[in-house]
Amino acid sequence: MTQRNILKILDEARFLKNELGETKKAIRLCDKILRIEPDNRDAMLIKAGGLKELGEAERFLGLSKEIIEKWPEHWEAYYLLSLFSFAIEEEDKTLELMSKSLSLEENFNNVISYGQMLYLTGDQDYMTYIDKAKKIDTKRAKNFMKNHWIWDENSVQPTVAEELIAMKFVKNIRKFKK
Repeated sequence: MTQRNILKILDEARFLKNELGETKKAIRLCDKILRIEPDNRDAMLIKAGGLKELGEAERFLGLSKEIIEKWPEHWEAYYLLSLFSFAIEEEDKTLELMSKSLSLEENFNNVISYGQMLYLTGDQDYMTYIDKAKKIDTKRAKNFMKNHWIWDENSVQPTVAEELIAMKFVKNIRKFKK
């Protein structure tokens, strides 16, 4: 298999996992690459992310540890481990791992995720990271804030526009019932 073919398969695996949600297929493609190139970092990272998404914690943790041992100065395995720690509510470990990821490379994914984590842990510095994410990629930041940001239900207040829309909706339902 040529390097060009490997890159095509990696692109396909990323697309399957990230865009189509076909994580198992993406992992199979990564395994195909890893049989030929056992130290292909991209294939290992895509596979690790897929294992995390599938809830295969032991395999995910083992592969992540292997990646960090081979490439301790690469940001992404720390990022994935941080997201995993966040999911299992290990707050201190979450922030420590994401800080390590950020110290190695700041990019949209780890910056916006760190901002989200700070927000959910009550740290008011979260806006610093939202602003950084906006500077990195304004369009993605707006999309993330609109579609993926997890709000603390105790701090969210509806805007006047949202209240008006809700009142109009209720009014329409009342008309419909009559």
